[in-house]
Amino acid sequence: MSDDTRDAARPLEAEHVAVVRVGHGANCSSIGSVVDTLFATATIGAAVLAAIVAALRTEDVKVVGPGAAGAERTPPEKSS
Repeated sequence: MSDDTRDAARPLEAEHVAVVRVGHGANCSSIGSVVDTLFATATIGAAVLAAIVAALRTEDVKVVGPGAAGAERTPPEKSS
């Protein structure tokens, strides 16, 4: 029997565990934490973008200035 097979067959005892951390992603590797953070950031960013797009969708467009409907067309003044 190889060492790997013997270790897998042996039950895990409490004295073999050094630390167990509590919380979201506490026992994962640092790269796992980075990936977790990237997914969370992307999700929050998408939610904010969706809220902005939804808010802008209901806003009426108002054209003001010389190009507005009903405005008089005056030629631009020439500066000398």
